[in-house]
Amino acid sequence: MLVITLTFGVEALRADEEVDESVVAYEALTKKFEANRQQRKFVSQFIEVADKFPGQAGALSSLEWVLRYFRAGKECDLALTRLTKQHALSADLPSVFSRIGHNPSLEVGRFYEAVIKANPHPHVQGEARYRLALYLSRQNQIAREIRAQPEKRDRYDLFYGKELTEHLVTNDLTKSRLRAIKMLNEINDRYGEIKVFKGTLSDLATKELFHIEHLSVGGTVPEIIGEDIDGEQFKLSDFRGKIVMIDFWADWCVACRAMYSFNRQLVQDMQGRPFVLVGINSDRNRQQTKKVVATQRLTWRSWWNGGSTRGPISTRWGVETWPVIYVVDENGLIHHKNIKGTSLRQAIEELVSNLEASQSAKSD
Repeated sequence: MLVITLTFGVEALRADEEVDESVVAYEALTKKFEANRQQRKFVSQFIEVADKFPGQAGALSSLEWVLRYFRAGKECDLALTRLTKQHALSADLPSVFSRIGHNPSLEVGRFYEAVIKANPHPHVQGEARYRLALYLSRQNQIAREIRAQPEKRDRYDLFYGKELTEHLVTNDLTKSRLRAIKMLNEINDRYGEIKVFKGTLSDLATKELFHIEHLSVGGTVPEIIGEDIDGEQFKLSDFRGKIVMIDFWADWCVACRAMYSFNRQLVQDMQGRPFVLVGINSDRNRQQTKKVVATQRLTWRSWWNGGSTRGPISTRWGVETWPVIYVVDENGLIHHKNIKGTSLRQAIEELVSNLEASQSAKSD
């Protein structure tokens, strides 16, 4: 009887020794939050748990809690700095990655770089590379928006913070783009078979590579071959040697209709110059679209996208909102994406003028 009692006591002692105090602290704090639900009131307390148990499971959960409710801003950055210093070796980071998907913060980049440099787990290495590639592409997109609107710099400073805005204004976009491509190629070479919720990392990397290399500024546009609204075949490469504006549009799209007059004036003003406007139409009713083209005097050609927003052209080009605008040079290289109004007109004028000067120099 005495032996049984002693054995039970030893087992209880071992069980106590195996308790993770960081998890206990995290779970206790989570219960308090569930009873209160005031997120800002609890941020500092979850950060305190992370600081008290650096590198432990409860600390990682505490930092992920912060990211769950604060996906950007100072609270998010506080969590990211601790993740970078204390949890870069963890095997449980993919769930953290999903919390910071569209955040362009400098701390996000530092976190991904630290993980890639030190983490020993292949599944984490692969996903960190994929996330870093998306992050770099996102930064480049925002950087171009800021650079195209220097008069709105103060607004960007307020929204993103001066440090990040300055980085975006001065960063080498070509170098950043090549870094993203490098990350995606490394995934296909070393981590492609790792399964994620959307397939494999190779599936995701291949899709993103196509986007960067053919649908982003600096890439070469993919070919388009198909029928126009009247059923006549033509292809995008027919216009090589000219500056091309590509417009994904539909008459149901209010913003697209708002561009009709701009596009009419642009085509009229560019007559006789090395420029062409082409559209990709995603209306449902082809006959109705023909009427719109006639009544609105849309004199440029548009491909018919199969009567759907999910037609073959918009699907291949990854179009999810309308309109989408590309400005492409005489070699098919993308110079601008989704700029509008005065910025669009100026960009086209600059490219057309440069092409005319080059053609003139060759003819002399």
